[in-house]
Amino acid sequence: MTDSLAFAAGTAAPAAAPSPGPLLSLRRADEAIGVACTVVIVLSITWGVVTRYLFPQPASWTFEVAVIAFGWLVFFGAAACIRWRMHADVDALVAMFPPPVRRAIFIFNWWLLAALFVTLTAMFVWQAVISHSIRVVVIDIPRSVVYAPMAFASLLMLVQHLLLKPWASGWQWQPSSEIAP
Repeated sequence: MTDSLAFAAGTAAPAAAPSPGPLLSLRRADEAIGVACTVVIVLSITWGVVTRYLFPQPASWTFEVAVIAFGWLVFFGAAACIRWRMHADVDALVAMFPPPVRRAIFIFNWWLLAALFVTLTAMFVWQAVISHSIRVVVIDIPRSVVYAPMAFASLLMLVQHLLLKPWASGWQWQPSSEIAP
């Protein structure tokens, strides 16, 4: 039984959430990169609008910068969400199964996600390698600059997934917070 379910049943107090620590720390680097990407997106789009309407020549690089930063934001944000278990759990059907079946599904899903993160990392590393000689159109940087951070973020997703350590609790399935006790 999880702490939240035990608390809801009136048997124990929930465990305190771990302190996230400062944003500019190694532990939260994925979140800091996501924040930086959000700032870049907002500033880039703002500058694009300003130059389009106030200057005779609009800045052509703003769209590419915003698109690249958005891609990075998605992947680094996904890595941060794994640490906090913030990805959607659609487990209403799984909750109806007996505990041994829930455990089997949980183990299968855990290994499936680990394989996905390994595959994403490998694919983005390969994409970065083969696209290094290709230049991004407007800002004239190697396309590997776009893909290499996504490979790193995919590796971070795998690391965050491993750090959840479900084997420490005997591979016990934990319901999402939306399930009533």
